[in-house]
Amino acid sequence: MPPSRREFLQQLAAASALSATGRGQAASPAFDYPIGAPLPFAHGVASGDPLADRVIVWTRITEATPSASQIPVRWFVARDPAMQQIVRSGVQATIADRDWTVKVDVTGLSPATTYYYCFEALGAVSMTGRTRTAPATMVDELRFAVVSCSSYWSSWWSGYGHIADRNDLDLVIHCGDYLYDFVDEDEEVRARNNVRDTADVDYRDWLNIAELRRRHALWRSDPNLLRAHQQHPWFIVWDNHDIDEDYGNELPTPFDGARSSTTLAITTRVFHEWTPTRPPKADGSGAFDQVDDGRYPAPADPTRIYRRLPYGPLADVFGIDSQIGLPSHGRQPDATHLGNGAPSLLGRQQFEWLTGAMQDSARAGTVWRLVNNQTWIAPVGVPPVIDGVNLPNPLNVSRWSDYPAERAALFSHLRGVNPAGLRVDNNVFVSGDVHGNWASDLIEDNSLIGSRYVSALPAPNLRRGSTPLNFPAGFGRIGTGNVGRLNLREASVGVEFAPSSMGRGGADELLANALRLPAGSAATVVGTRAIEAAIIAANKNCQFIEWVDHGYGIVSLTAERAIFEWWWQDKLTPGSPDVLGRQMIAWAEDRPGIRPRYRNQIDNVTAHGLAIAATVGTRAAAPAPSAVLLAH
Repeated sequence: MPPSRREFLQQLAAASALSATGRGQAASPAFDYPIGAPLPFAHGVASGDPLADRVIVWTRITEATPSASQIPVRWFVARDPAMQQIVRSGVQATIADRDWTVKVDVTGLSPATTYYYCFEALGAVSMTGRTRTAPATMVDELRFAVVSCSSYWSSWWSGYGHIADRNDLDLVIHCGDYLYDFVDEDEEVRARNNVRDTADVDYRDWLNIAELRRRHALWRSDPNLLRAHQQHPWFIVWDNHDIDEDYGNELPTPFDGARSSTTLAITTRVFHEWTPTRPPKADGSGAFDQVDDGRYPAPADPTRIYRRLPYGPLADVFGIDSQIGLPSHGRQPDATHLGNGAPSLLGRQQFEWLTGAMQDSARAGTVWRLVNNQTWIAPVGVPPVIDGVNLPNPLNVSRWSDYPAERAALFSHLRGVNPAGLRVDNNVFVSGDVHGNWASDLIEDNSLIGSRYVSALPAPNLRRGSTPLNFPAGFGRIGTGNVGRLNLREASVGVEFAPSSMGRGGADELLANALRLPAGSAATVVGTRAIEAAIIAANKNCQFIEWVDHGYGIVSLTAERAIFEWWWQDKLTPGSPDVLGRQMIAWAEDRPGIRPRYRNQIDNVTAHGLAIAATVGTRAAAPAPSAVLLAH
């Protein structure tokens, strides 16, 4: 039987006092497992995939030696950070087959409301987490943090700490490569216990399901990531490093990859175990398999990840899967929706779900459609001179370059070439994978001659990066390129926002390795500037590019506009400060005139007479209480 509220609060107070003194919950010296907080809640708490009336909450029970075949875990949800106003509670048993993880789909909640939650087991109470449900009606603003490509070994993750400190976010959106399988040879920044040895399980690719689960534990031992999960709900899609089933390392390793027993079924299963992800139905409809009675929401098909979060009339948030259909996974996506033998990245079922759902969203009058997309989808590289006459593309930085027919079909559908004849506007793709800062209009025809799309001239971005050497930080365009009522960028069907990576290296690291120079040195920054200048000059859809700095992004949505902010930190320095590297804007409605505004275009805020100033949310919620974290 769950404890009464009085008994629970007494347990919470006792456990908090015990944790504060550090007595009774530390692991023994012989227990060598990555942990970030006292046992048994050594990997903190997390929440995710919020709907208007429910949210997933997560934790894990960690013991030096399992004390039972199953462990009952009590959970509590309250309206206040002190956990005095409990509104939902229950019990779920965790077992070894789920790696002792606990996931609860908490129902019966109010829309657009901040809640606090915690867990109790084995006489201990977890840290308190904070989460927030989605709105059901129109709200003044939605604020999302966007992050991708978070390699533990490549960065100190100061950005996750800054995300945790924000109190006005609705959601953290992770675009994939939440986890990494191997250490990049260019980026040996840190290692657990400073053991930089590929014979060590925490410094090489995983060989089996136990090592993969341990990798998630390593990530959750980092205090910045642990706090970012504690303070906000997340919406995560996977990418290649999250679900790679093959053994491989860039650094020399003593292990033979033939010993690996991981499969795609295993990597996707563990992803669902360790992330607060709501499982979609196995039928590919993108609808959720909702669990209303507190049972563990196990996915019927762990290889399904694409899904949709409604955020009221202001926005719909979509998560797509542009990874699992790649040939490396041995699956053959149905490409019959494309014809002419063109390959498909999404597969027909997902393509029809996405285009249909975005069309339904527009028909319902929803202002914005935000797509959590693993990798840059806008054209980038060597553009054709004339539409349809493609040139070799030595800068094939995005997998979408290999699927131009499907990209064109998607953009064409949004442009109104669909059975309903309905144009779908105000589309925002947030992307990762390429480890660079990027802003672009979404156009089908990027040819140099004959295209209906014309952009403004590029110029250096006269803002500093996270280090003194990174100035000017990248290139953007001067003005909008439009002239009064003449909309020269009308061909765009949306915008793309990619705020680099949470540490995984960009062009400067590649140059540093090739030239045998220190990462972040002046020569590598200058070389990267040359690459950026060539890309923005050749790709007229590109509105901003910077390929040295790393961090996260903020998206602020209102009924009038979307503001995009690139926030950077020096990944080589623990506790690096937050630096606003670029701020851009897209408008929800066309407004021709002396200073015109046109939708589906992303511009520097100064192009519209606005000052560069960090946005602050119209709503702020009290943070979850600080927790006891272990030295890392």
